[in-house]
Amino acid sequence: MKEKIHNSELISMIYFIMRSSYIGVGINSYLYYAKIDSYISIFIGIILGFIPIYLFLKINDIKKDKNINEIIIDILGNKLGKTLIIITNLFILFFSSFLFYDLINFITSEYLYKTPSLLVGIMMLIPIIYTVTKGLKTICRTNIILFIISVILYLISILGLIPSFNFENLLPFMQTSKTNILLSSMSYIAYSILPLSLLLIIPKNNLKDLKKSRKTIIIAILITDFIIFISLLNTVGVLGIDLALLYQYPDYQMLRRIQIGGFIQRTESILAIQWFLCLFAMIVLCTYYILKSKESINSKISNKKLMLIISIILIIINEKIWPSNTSFITFSIKYMPIILYIFLLVPYLILYITYLVKKKCR
Repeated sequence: MKEKIHNSELISMIYFIMRSSYIGVGINSYLYYAKIDSYISIFIGIILGFIPIYLFLKINDIKKDKNINEIIIDILGNKLGKTLIIITNLFILFFSSFLFYDLINFITSEYLYKTPSLLVGIMMLIPIIYTVTKGLKTICRTNIILFIISVILYLISILGLIPSFNFENLLPFMQTSKTNILLSSMSYIAYSILPLSLLLIIPKNNLKDLKKSRKTIIIAILITDFIIFISLLNTVGVLGIDLALLYQYPDYQMLRRIQIGGFIQRTESILAIQWFLCLFAMIVLCTYYILKSKESINSKISNKKLMLIISIILIIINEKIWPSNTSFITFSIKYMPIILYIFLLVPYLILYITYLVKKKCR
């Protein structure tokens, strides 16, 4: 009998999925389009984000004892279904490498600037591989511990930023065009909402409390939405929009302003740990998704070999695919949100429409 996932473990996974892309790539995209009104765009994105969330919940209800890959094969058939699974997993591998690059780049640029990124990448892969090989339950338990640490550090940062917050930095109100505000909102949905589709790899019956699962998911999403909203509001309110746009990691630079009690300063290194935890947990979940998908396409590759292949690909992409950090930032702002819609929304929309059509024709 499979071990059940508790609601607290589900909440931690939702938190890490939604927060991971916000760090670095997400916040740059929101600020680039909406600028001083970026916190407004986040609020709009929170509302519109419930459209794909509703879609994911409905798909999750189709077969409560099956994961998304098994549902895809049931609806689309063996050949077409496996093709879609392979395409989706290739994208998830790319997405995990995208986040992996952001994590390694942050570490090397802010802390270990004299250390080769290759060495940093290898050192980060060791705990990721170890955690994934221990299975879903270990991943969930690890996430709970990381979640508690992350939330505590987040609360510390919120309290420490109060003296530095300036409401004048949020003015003038609604100076950005409606089109750019909408683009920023769509970027928020792409980076923080669409990756929640990764949770579809867990069959609904694996949740311990099925009756409260949907309510738990909605509450967890709203809480994380609020945390991201406050974080972005603080970034603009503390740094001002001009300074926030100047930095690649404005949220990190904002933490430099933290003073607790007037005597605890330079806490950004400790508080930045919450960023590492979010990205680490997300990359672990992406890797688990790929390993779990192997079962649905009847791949004969062993888990150890697949983990080795994934690790090599992550390292190669981290070292070779981005010619410069500038090209990575440009790609993350202008192109990655569109790609996320193509691979994490369109296939599931087609899948659900196909399911409804087949159900009506029976």
